[in-house]
This record gives sequence, structure tokens and C-alpha cells, in this order.
Amino acid sequence: MADRVAYVQKNALVVSNVDPTNEDYTDLAPLRDRLQQVTIIGLGEPIHFDGSAFQAKVRLIKFLHQELGFRILAFESGFYDCYKAWQQIQAGETTIEAARKSLYPFWISTETEALFTYIEQQKHTDNPLILAGIDCKFSGAYSRENLLPDLTSYLGGTHSALVQDTAKWRTFGASLARVIALSDYFTKPSVADTLVVNPILRGILAELQRTTTSSAAISPEQVFWQQFCRSSLTEIARKFSPKPGQNGQNANEQGRDWQMGDNAIFLQQALYRGEKMMVWAAASHLTYQGANIDLAFYYQNPRVGDYLKQRYGEGYYNIGFTGYRGKFGKLLFFHVLRVTTHQPNSIEYVLGQTKQPFLLLNFRQPNLPSWLQASLIARPFGYKETRMKLPMVMDGLFYTEDVFPNHWIPPVATPEQKRY
Repeated sequence: MADRVAYVQKNALVVSNVDPTNEDYTDLAPLRDRLQQVTIIGLGEPIHFDGSAFQAKVRLIKFLHQELGFRILAFESGFYDCYKAWQQIQAGETTIEAARKSLYPFWISTETEALFTYIEQQKHTDNPLILAGIDCKFSGAYSRENLLPDLTSYLGGTHSALVQDTAKWRTFGASLARVIALSDYFTKPSVADTLVVNPILRGILAELQRTTTSSAAISPEQVFWQQFCRSSLTEIARKFSPKPGQNGQNANEQGRDWQMGDNAIFLQQALYRGEKMMVWAAASHLTYQGANIDLAFYYQNPRVGDYLKQRYGEGYYNIGFTGYRGKFGKLLFFHVLRVTTHQPNSIEYVLGQTKQPFLLLNFRQPNLPSWLQASLIARPFGYKETRMKLPMVMDGLFYTEDVFPNHWIPPVATPEQKRY
């Protein structure tokens, strides 16, 4: 064990703190050379309620934006919702309110508040941090309130025959509203709504593709709506996906991860052509090469990270997060989690022996010791002990000695709401 601790003490990057307002990046300076040639960085939290990981991510994001030119921040949230959020942020809506209407609510927390303040500060500069989303699901109020009017307006400007059939379009709008309302992890759209929405989206996509081939100038809005149709068709098709376990695969999850990967590639290569991007999501989505994880789910279901690794190779760098001690209460469908004790054959045990509050361990370096390349117990996925070959499934691991849950920020009541 002493040799393992000695290796970590010698090779891990000691991070001074995770205070998002600390912009003295002396401690993170070695990352400049390490990440210079990287195009997409994955920032994968163990669970979606991890305030300690949130804080660490926010400081890393500010560093990557300021020092290495990563200008896109794509969340595991709705593709349309976040596109609309960025439009509204540029038009004057405060970033935190736009985030509240687009991101999943657990990311609206005291631990991420500094991130939204930073995006607000940067939005009208020559180097804004652009908010985006990769999920094929509909994640916020923008989908419920603005999606159909925005889509109708855009297609009206293209003289779409689909919009001109008002009765059919009205039926489509009603079905789409129900699909959006049911867009969660568990519920699939009804057969009736699927059979209405699916052909209309395919018709819109076909119209836009015909326009693309006949036009020399293609607007960002045009390519966005094409990708929106592709993305949403994956969500709509869930009604006809096999149930988890059929054919040895969770086809629902596989389809979503494939589409999130495709959306991420679209953002980086088409909508924001050539820009460097950070992806904020669950670690279980951003990992790759699941055959090296001792859980059937991962080697049966390719993840977002697999698609990004296939497309970008060494240009994709995935950072996982883990911690040594802490407690999470029961949140939604998560059970109580206690991160208190670790088996000696775990990466957390080794990291804990250093007595450092924050470390970043890089796996993409030569001459990794054999013990680090072997199957180790680790907790980057839900803080559950799982055997895996860490250098084969991620490129770096951010360690926080103390872990704690996020603290949700409720919306500010309007004067009218305060009367009641």
C-alpha cells in the first residue's frame, strides 16, 4: 500500500481548493499542457446531487474557459431547452432564470450559482461561455412554453406545407405537448401521440434537408432545427424500443446515449464549428469502453463517451469525480448514500491516505504502475463500489476528501405570488 500512496503523492495534481470564485489558477497550471490538444472534456459527476463535484466543476470550467479557450458548456439537458436558454440570455434574461427554465433542477444550486454569475458576466464579451444541451429529452419550461411557437414561426418563414395544414398542425401541437409533459426517465409517449408526432417530425426534417441541398447559404437556425428533429425522433421512438433486458440490452438508454453523443458532435462540428467544448453530465454517460467495468450494464450499453472517443480519439478527455467521506440523504429515487469507509483495494482508500483535500489524478501518462492498470474498486458511478480498470474508462479522476449534497435554490417569488 505504501508504494501506491507514494505514487499518488508524486504524480497527482494537488488542487488548492474548489472555491468557484478563486481565479488564481497556479495550482491548475499543469493542465494547460496536458489538455492543449483536447477538443471535448467530459465532466462526469457520480450522482446528480453532488454539491462537492459541482463546486469542483465550476472552478475547472472557469479555468478551461479563461486559459484554454473552451467556449461551449453543454449540459445533460434538453437540446432545444438550452438552445433557447442561450438565445434568451443574449437577449437580456438573467442566466440563472434561463438556466432554471432549461436545465434539470438539481443543477440550480448554491454550488453552481457562481457558474451562472460567470456566464452572465461573460455573455456580451468577445469570449462568451455559451450554454448548450445534448439531451434528446425535453427538460424545462422553454419546451413547454416556447417550442411549438418557435418551430411554427420558423417553418412559417420557410413556407412549409406542414404548417399550412392547420388542422393537422393543431393535432401535432397537442400530441407534442403531451410528449413534452411525459419526457422523463420512466414514461414513454403513448402509441397515439407517437404515431402523430413521428411522421410530422420526419416530414419537417425531409423539408429542411431538401432546402439545404438547394441552397448555397445554410443558416445556423436551419441546421439547428434539422438536428432538433433527429434528436426528438429518438425520444419519440422510445415507445417502440425494447424493454430493459430484452436482447441483453437496455435499448432505451442506448438510444438516448447515442443521440446525446450525436448532439454533442453536432454542437462542436456544426452549430459552433470548431469550438472547444465541455460536457457536464453524469459520469455513467461520459465513460467509455464499458467492458472494463464489472457491471453488465456498461458493456451491454455504449455510452456517450464511447461515441465521443470513437469520433475524437485522444481529443476527448473524460474526468470522473469521487470522494472519501460524506452522506447523501434519499433524493427522488436515490437511496441513502454514505461514503465513509473504503476497502484497501480501492482508489478512494489510496487517495484518502494522502490526507489531501483535493487531487486530480491523470491516467493519460506513460508508465502507469501495474496496480493502477489492474481492476480496482472505485466509486465514480453513484458512489457505489464497482470494480473497473480506471485508465481504460476515463482519462482523469478528481478526488474530493469531503463530499456533500447540493443545495437547491428555489425560484424567487414574484410580487403577485407573495400576496397569496
